[in-house]
Amino acid sequence: MVASEVQSKPGDPAQSGAFPGRPLRILELGCELFLRTVPEQTDFYWIDRKRPPGETRLLGPANFARVLKRLWKGEYDIVVIGVPLVSPWHPRSFLTALRDWHMRAPAALFATVAARYFHWFHRLPIAAIDLADSFGIRAHNFGLIDRSAAYFKRELPVDRWQVFFRSGHWDLPGRRWRLKKSSQRRLAKLRPISLGTGATTEPLSMPKTADVFFAGDVSPSSTVRSEGIKELLALRHEGIVVDVPEERIGHEEFTRRAASAWLAWSPSGYGWDCYRHYESGLLGTVAVANYPTIHRYRPLEEGEHCFYYAAEPGGLAAAVRAALAGKERLVRMADAARRHVLAHHTDRARIEYVVTTVLGRRLDGTPVNATDPGHRGARAPHSGQLASDQGEG
Repeated sequence: MVASEVQSKPGDPAQSGAFPGRPLRILELGCELFLRTVPEQTDFYWIDRKRPPGETRLLGPANFARVLKRLWKGEYDIVVIGVPLVSPWHPRSFLTALRDWHMRAPAALFATVAARYFHWFHRLPIAAIDLADSFGIRAHNFGLIDRSAAYFKRELPVDRWQVFFRSGHWDLPGRRWRLKKSSQRRLAKLRPISLGTGATTEPLSMPKTADVFFAGDVSPSSTVRSEGIKELLALRHEGIVVDVPEERIGHEEFTRRAASAWLAWSPSGYGWDCYRHYESGLLGTVAVANYPTIHRYRPLEEGEHCFYYAAEPGGLAAAVRAALAGKERLVRMADAARRHVLAHHTDRARIEYVVTTVLGRRLDGTPVNATDPGHRGARAPHSGQLASDQGEG
């Protein structure tokens, strides 16, 4: 989209005089990633049919009007939208809103609809963030892709076309569908993003008392887990110390026991990406994960930060045996993993990635130079344009 097409539209960065040497101002709808990290720079509103714990500002009619007024006055630089899982027109949206919000159900339903059509009222760059377990993108979110500068997806398949399986196409998209200009434009906006470390995990070092640690749902979470756990527990017969809690444990005990192990088994759950991949690095433990099924952002590298294994029988056991053969190497790998995670997979690092990709600016408002490590071709975009056409950080 060229500048001449959007100059008369309210909320255009060109109208508001964006980036006058000050921190970015963010309007976040339904994601909470920016709210957790830079609350002083973020105005947040809830847009989901489900009611979150605690108090939150819902994007009801009154707040919607206030937001539009502030947006048209040029008080924001970017709009961040947490991608809605269910269409506002689906019966599940109505029933869930009625159950969770009671008397406020009409306002909650308004918020879900408003989020869907919010882009009609402004031309600010939009970053859509999809952290769901699913590898697909539902058809009701195609308009959000079209309007977004970038659509960040956690479970982005290695073949990105597969996100449109039985949503944009009746089956797996074929050659004719992939050659459509509209399909290619949507594909070009897809960007990977990691699930990250979680908001409550801090770096921790502990003496090693176990060889391998795992805690989590096994079945029916994934066949990778239900089949792999048997192989993992069988290693005890070889004298390998495998720490698998028999009951559910709290986060504090989880971090302590994970930090006390040389390795952390980190298998796929409902999706491939997992908090444990990155938490392990913060805890001085090396992750052992099955081979990735997704296109990753700033991935943990095999033999440098972690180990990957084939999910076929024997793959996990062989990877664990080989890893434990060199404890000094594990110390170096855990240190490299910690530095990598702190640089790229904390909440702060992930939102910096989002704004530099879309705006070519850091959170503090300073421009990203084209020569900065990991950033290619940065420039301040007009609405609908990426700061980096390569877009991977």
